[in-house]
Amino acid sequence: MSELFVEIGVEELPARFVGPAMEGFAAQMAKLLGPLAPSAPRVWGTPRRVAVAFSDVVAETPGVEKLVTGPAVSVAFPNGAPGPAAQAFAAKFGVSVEALERVPGPKGEVIAARRVEGAQKLVDVVAAGLHAAIFAIPFKKTMKWGRRKEQFPRPIQYVCAVVDGVRVPTDIAGQATVDTSVGHWLWHPEPFRVTGAAQWEAELLARDVVPDLAERRTQLVEGLWARAAEIGAELRADDTLVDEVVNLIEKPTVIVGEFDASLLGLPPRLLVESMKVNQRYFPLYRDGELTNQFLLAANNPHGDVALIAAGNARVLAARFHDAKFFYAEDRKRPLAEHGQKLSGMVWLREVKGASGRPLTMSERQSQLAAAGERLAGLCSANAGAVLEAGLLAKSDLTTLMVGEFPELQGHVGRKLAEAEGLPAEVALAIEEHYLPRFTGDAVPGSAAGTALALAERLTLLDAAFAAGLQPKGGADHLGLRRAAVGVVALLLGRRVAAVPVQEVFRAAGCVGGDEVCDFVYARLRAALQDEGVPTDVVEAVFSAGSRLVPDLAARARAFGALAADGRMGAIRATFRRVAGLVKQNPGDVLALDALDADAIGPAGNALREAVAAIPASSVPKEQLAALVALRPLVDAYFDGVMVMDEDLALRGNRLGLLRAIVDRFSTLADFSKLSTS
Repeated sequence: MSELFVEIGVEELPARFVGPAMEGFAAQMAKLLGPLAPSAPRVWGTPRRVAVAFSDVVAETPGVEKLVTGPAVSVAFPNGAPGPAAQAFAAKFGVSVEALERVPGPKGEVIAARRVEGAQKLVDVVAAGLHAAIFAIPFKKTMKWGRRKEQFPRPIQYVCAVVDGVRVPTDIAGQATVDTSVGHWLWHPEPFRVTGAAQWEAELLARDVVPDLAERRTQLVEGLWARAAEIGAELRADDTLVDEVVNLIEKPTVIVGEFDASLLGLPPRLLVESMKVNQRYFPLYRDGELTNQFLLAANNPHGDVALIAAGNARVLAARFHDAKFFYAEDRKRPLAEHGQKLSGMVWLREVKGASGRPLTMSERQSQLAAAGERLAGLCSANAGAVLEAGLLAKSDLTTLMVGEFPELQGHVGRKLAEAEGLPAEVALAIEEHYLPRFTGDAVPGSAAGTALALAERLTLLDAAFAAGLQPKGGADHLGLRRAAVGVVALLLGRRVAAVPVQEVFRAAGCVGGDEVCDFVYARLRAALQDEGVPTDVVEAVFSAGSRLVPDLAARARAFGALAADGRMGAIRATFRRVAGLVKQNPGDVLALDALDADAIGPAGNALREAVAAIPASSVPKEQLAALVALRPLVDAYFDGVMVMDEDLALRGNRLGLLRAIVDRFSTLADFSKLSTS
């Protein structure tokens, strides 16, 4: 068995490309090797390199010997000497004339050659397919360099490919493969020989590169928390920022930076967002308050720490001073005056306004306000506050601050509204109408914010579907899936009255057709499946009971808890059988006390008593707990009586008991939809 190691050295990759490069390269190499590589590879990735190693790779597969026949001996050897036919046949199959054999044929002796087919050498497979494997890695964006036709996210500097330390000879984008790698680009650019994956990793660690992503992340997180503790500051966990920063560096070096404390007078969210989004810094806090210190992860393990900190602080201070100027300028005018410029901005070209021209952002803002006001009752909100907030919700888009810091849309609107003395409820709703921004994000905390946030998404979905802009395949440039996920989150937030999705659309003044409603329900289905609820259970839940989003989620999650602890299998088998018999034999549901005790037998009477004793409940967990408790009694009932007896009177009573059970739990799920496995 052998080890194959391949490393692609590149100019610095964007952070978001490192993960896909690792995943894609491993997949393409596994596809190339096929049965030669029986085990999964190990993968490494940094901004400047992506590598894979396959251990226990088959160096060469044995071939199958085959006997290939040719022309008659009399033709191949005229006069007993090899003629042109023999020589051509031997050359074709790569053997000498002397190695040709004579074997019986259908019309006499013919010549034959023995050859081995199907043999594969690892080195040959890699040499032949490595170029294609590398350039088959899928990326959202690539580039060309020089005069090459190949495309990659960044120019490839080298490709190291070795089998058991020996270079695999081939060309990648016009460059021969090598058996060397390099360390940290700044401190260790000199090449070193690569003999295997373990040696390569050890050499890189000694040369200020941590190639293993998980290890690099651990070092970064530990360094951040340690430095924060050293200076008595608080660090707030931010996995998203950590995941980005870890792919910007090859070895974490955590440094403390500091900016002018007078800049803390700016809105804290502006400072935090700018540090994180624009500079990838980690804000620091004391006693819950933002400080003028921050942490940064430098990709320079031997650099001048003070110089690096000062340089980064200057960059940050420049942005903050710009923000201070923009904020001061924006505050000179009321928010409504900023909003006057919205009439020159188009919302969606495909959606027409009253004039027949594309709807402007000013018209969109009015539409949002009207929908939010209509939804106020459904959200127990102050309709006047919702309307006022809606008429200002998009006005900050024209401010200098949002122009420089787009991620602060809504927040800037809130701060300007507060500065001019608008009610706190109105100001908060202006910011909250953007929530939730992504899956798992917070939902609005106020009733007015909830109404406006719901209006934002419902009107977008309704207008887009009416204009035929539904997502197709993976394309969703309007973010309609995200909007539908937001609707689901808002309806689950318990601030909206429980009504079906279609009624929510209509309450907002939208058409709310079946297609757009199904689109929203589909996002709920997907979310529940992502939580681990089995697909068949989701379908069973959606096929029974109400269409209220909170109720659907509660019932599905109750089943999901059963699936998680292993009890779902027995429930699935037992009650699918019950539901199946009832569905195949429809009839009236009889009162439990109307059933013939002799007909249903002792097991049936025990089951009847248990069903009658179940207290009424609308809580899915309680209903499901009662169902779980019934299962042994239902199984005993099936063992004790023949439900489908030929005697119609007996059959009617026995089915009647099953119908009573299905009727009792009909709002929980359609058990006939459950799979058999």
